[in-house]
Parts: sequence; structure tokens; C-alpha cells
Amino acid sequence: MTVVTPGRCGLYETTRELVAGLRALGVDSRLVDPTRSTNKLHPKGTDDRGALYGDMDWALSADLISNHSGYDNTPLEKSQHPVVHVAHGRPRSSFLSEAKGSTPLYSYWYSKNKDPRVRSVVTFWPEHLPYLQVMLPNKPVRYVQSSADLQAWTPEGPKGYRFHGKKGKINIVSTDAFRDDLDPYVPLHAAALWAREVEGVKIHVYAMPQKARGFHALLRRIKDDGNLGELQGWTQGLANVYRAADFMITPQDIDTRSVREAMACGCPVVRMPDLSPGWKDRIMQGMMLDRARVRMMAEIKFDPRESARQFKAVIEEAVKVRPMIKAA
Repeated sequence: MTVVTPGRCGLYETTRELVAGLRALGVDSRLVDPTRSTNKLHPKGTDDRGALYGDMDWALSADLISNHSGYDNTPLEKSQHPVVHVAHGRPRSSFLSEAKGSTPLYSYWYSKNKDPRVRSVVTFWPEHLPYLQVMLPNKPVRYVQSSADLQAWTPEGPKGYRFHGKKGKINIVSTDAFRDDLDPYVPLHAAALWAREVEGVKIHVYAMPQKARGFHALLRRIKDDGNLGELQGWTQGLANVYRAADFMITPQDIDTRSVREAMACGCPVVRMPDLSPGWKDRIMQGMMLDRARVRMMAEIKFDPRESARQFKAVIEEAVKVRPMIKAA
């Protein structure tokens, strides 16, 4: 169960890769959108790049629900299907969402721990296992490696992107979304300091929200220094950006969708969680990384076929396991 939003959401793209991968392994897995009747982004046709669409009637006939976007207020809500719940988000981000009065994800996990239909929980990052184990102590929490579409995100393709006339001698890109738990604050300061010392650096920022107080002042400062390149909000076609960039900067310790897709294009990734001593060395190491080796690492770490094999093992386990507790 996932809201179908091609090219606009990392959760959806990861789910689509899993469904396509499971189908290649002989599993009749399909994308069922709980918002299909109102989702204007749902494309026409029968499939999305190898992932077949299913309707609610098909979902009701399935052996298991893989829950990505929720199934409340659908006929599946009161069904007795076994469920594998996939926790896509970072736990702290989920916690802060509820703390700020938005989506109550922590409360959702709390309730699902009491639901006998939920047989297991999946995360794509081993770093998140302890947090999910706290909130869902009655459920096995499984790690499945994250994936990237290695056919779509490749080093092969147009490499002459000129950042809409703002290309520098050295081009640094930041494509992370601005989230409550983590944003490009640290890497942008690191890049700004480094750009003052190295001639010809341009810093290009994507996924920039309209309302980001403080960041606009920071970007004006970088512009006044002569080092601000392209500035955009949500952007499609980032593969060309990654191919043209010298490296990407990120505050992330985990391999987010942005990190995975950049690496799949051969773009080196420089992780900047802080400005402790040695941060300049990290930038220099990123400059020297071999792009072919970066791509090779992506092929090993983010192979969607391996992700599908690991997920297939989880769902096979789930359909065999009987509920451990009664519904509250």
C-alpha cells in the first residue's frame, strides 16, 4: 500500500523498486494506492517501470499487505491480512512530526505494536533498528538494504549541464530536503568557508523551500561572496546535475535517496554532519574520489535486486508466523 507519486517522493520510488524487484523474483506484488480516487499524480496505464498497479479488489485477495503509506479508511482496515510494516522515515523526523502537531507517526507505531496482523517491521537503515525496537517491542524489526534505480541513475548521459549559466570551475551541489530533524545548515557553512579559499567554487542548492527563515540570509551571504550558483526548489532531472557536479555535500550519516542517486551517477558524496577539526580534509577527499569507484560502490550497496531478495525473505517469514498477541 503506497501513494503513487512517480518522481516526487523517495518513499514511493523505493516501494516501486521493491515491487518491480519482487515481480522479477516471481512474486505477484503490485502497487495499490489507498488514495487512488483522489490522487491526481497517479499516472494512467497498468504499471510504472516494471511495477504493476493493483486495485483494492486485488489487494483484498492478496496473501499479505506490505504497508508503506497506511491503509486506514480502506476496506483493508478491518481485514485479517498479515502485514509487514515498512518504516521509511527517520525515527527522529517521525517523532518531531508528531511533536509539532502534524502526522502522529509515533502513536501509529504504538498502536501497531498491539495489532496482531502486523507480523514484522522493516527499516532500510541499521542505525534505526534500536528506535523501532523501542516502539514496537512485540514485533521483529528487520533490516533490508536500501536501493536505487541503477538503470535510471547512471554516469552515462548528458554531462554538460551548466547550472543555467552559473557553473563554476568547481561545482558543489546540495540536494537534501529541509527536514525538522536535519537540514543543510552545516554543509552549507562548510562549503561557504571552503569556497572563500578556493577560486572558482560555486555552491548549487536544490530542494530549497519557500519558507526557510535564516537560510535566505545565509544564501545571500554566499552570493555576496560570489560563490552562489543555481538555487532551486523541488527539482526533477537531478541526474544531469550529479553528472556535472564535482561532489555533493550532505549532513546525512545514512544513505538517503539523494545520497544513493548521486552515487549511482558516480557523483562523490561528502558527509558533513559537523564542522569539527578535519572537515576540510573530508572535502578534499571527496574531490579526489574516483567517479567509477563511486558508481561501483552504489552497484554493491544499492542493488534493487538484492533489496528485493532480502524483502522477499521477510514477507515469506511473515506469512508463516502466527500472531503473537491479541488485538487490544
